[in-house]
Amino acid sequence: MPLTERLYYNDSHLIEFEARVIDVTERVSGWAAVVLERTAFYPTGGGQPSDTGTLNGSRVVECIDDGERGVLHVVQGFAPARDTIVAGRVDWARRLDHMQQHTGQHILSQAFIQLFNAETKSFRVLESSCEIDIDLANPTVGVIERAVELANNVVWEDRAITIHRVSAAEAAALPLRKESSREGELRLIEIEGFDLTPCGGTHAFRTGEVGMIAMRSWERAKGLTRVEFVAGMRALADYRRANRSAREVAALFSCG
Repeated sequence: MPLTERLYYNDSHLIEFEARVIDVTERVSGWAAVVLERTAFYPTGGGQPSDTGTLNGSRVVECIDDGERGVLHVVQGFAPARDTIVAGRVDWARRLDHMQQHTGQHILSQAFIQLFNAETKSFRVLESSCEIDIDLANPTVGVIERAVELANNVVWEDRAITIHRVSAAEAAALPLRKESSREGELRLIEIEGFDLTPCGGTHAFRTGEVGMIAMRSWERAKGLTRVEFVAGMRALADYRRANRSAREVAALFSCG
C-alpha cells in the first residue's frame, strides 16, 4: 500500500493541510524530495501536471508519483526534517486551472462519444491550452463545433460531479466511458446524467465551475483527430488575446 494518503482524492478544493514527514532524500538538482504521510498535492500523471505550493514556507516546485514509495514533493530551499509536522499549502490558482481543464476534458470527451461514438485516446494539459486525440475519422468544423456546443450546455447546466469508489468487478457492470487496467479499488468520476469514467485527477464539484470550453484548432495527427481546446480561465485569457489583436488590427486600418 502506498505510503502517502492522497487527500485530493476526496476533496479537490482542499489546499491547506498538516502532515508528518516520513522520508527526505537529496535530488541531483541539490533540492530535496520530501515524502509525507498524507498530502493534498497532486503529482504529475494522467496528462495533468503536478500541483505546486509550499511546505513550511519552502517552495514545492514539483510533485512526482513514486508508486509504492508515495508522492515525492520536490522542495526548493530549506527541507523539513524527518518525523516533523509540516504545514502544506497548494497554489490555488494553478489547482483551479487544472481542475477546469481536466473536468472540461471529461465533458468534451463524452460529448464526442455521444454525438459521434468517437473515443478519446489521449489527453494533455499544456502550458496555455489542452489537447485531446480522438478516434474521429472525418472531422469538420461543423462536427467539432457540435461537440463543443453540447459540452458547454453540460457546463452551463451546472451538473453535480460525484466521486465513487468501486471494485474492479463492480466497475465491469457499469457503463464506463473507458475501461481501466488497474486492479483493486477504482475511483470513478461521475458527471450527473452524462459521464462516468475512472480517473485519479482533480475535478470540479459541479460542471459550472468549468466556466466554458472553447475550441482553438484541430488537425489530423497519427490517424486521429487532435483537438486543441481551453476551458475556464484559459478561455477568458484566450478571448482577451483575440479581442486585443482584433482591436489593434482595426486601429491600423482606421476601421471598426
